[in-house]
Amino acid sequence: MDAANTQAEIKARIDGLLEDVTQLPPMPAMVARLNALVQDPDVDMKALADEISLDPAITAAIIRLSNSAFYRPSRAIRSVQEAIVTLGLRVVKNIVVVAASKGILKVNLDDYKMEAPEMWDHSLAVAEIAASIARIKKTSGVPEDVAFTAGLLHDIGKVVLVQHFHKVFLQIIADMEAQPGTSFTELERRYTGYSHDQVGGSLLERWGFPDELVEAVRYNYHPEQATVNPALCSMVHVANVIALSGGIGVDIGGLNEQLSGAALKTLELGDRELEALYGHLPEILEKLSDLRSL
Repeated sequence: MDAANTQAEIKARIDGLLEDVTQLPPMPAMVARLNALVQDPDVDMKALADEISLDPAITAAIIRLSNSAFYRPSRAIRSVQEAIVTLGLRVVKNIVVVAASKGILKVNLDDYKMEAPEMWDHSLAVAEIAASIARIKKTSGVPEDVAFTAGLLHDIGKVVLVQHFHKVFLQIIADMEAQPGTSFTELERRYTGYSHDQVGGSLLERWGFPDELVEAVRYNYHPEQATVNPALCSMVHVANVIALSGGIGVDIGGLNEQLSGAALKTLELGDRELEALYGHLPEILEKLSDLRSL
């Protein structure tokens, strides 16, 4: 890397990107608003449905996905309000997050050696596995929809980095190929000052997401550093390792990121539970077929 591309300079460029909303992937304001509103027991459901319905693309996605095999509604859903009443606000929030994220996450990541369908499949799989862990570990206090959202967005920092730092990644890839056992996130930090999980956390912060979601993305490779909601961060970490181990969305980093013992301890997740999660991967992918085809 030449003097014009020192780590400090690249880090400063990333900081600049994260401050300039025009250069960041767009996330509808409705997503951050819903993340906050699902915590409000007094939210006006009809007013909220009317507000969501002002966005034709999100409305169409809600109605389509609400009627899919993934959500299995008890009756046909024809409007946003019917979706909220039938499936619940938290489920509708997940649908909105999926619909809004597709355009950001379902992209080719050439520098990570991932094609768009692989990136999308991996994001959805981590989301659903994290939600499954939340179901298994109800005593953790992490709602399934929150785990799903954190899992879905855990790799979003990759999108920012590959759009602006192709030459840097050529050097990272060369080092990775020369030293196959090296941690890819460590190489990212060596050359850019940040790893993609740190960039992703900063992006969610810029979008106004809750602190626990910001943290779950920022520290998903190092859940022992989480302080806001260690259980949520640990769920995303474990879900990511399971998806990668199952061959779902393996990037240039391969399987070099290790499963954190701290995460397993935080979740009190035993070997039998882990084996069950691994064993359910084919079932999870089949369940996600409607979302994968978006």
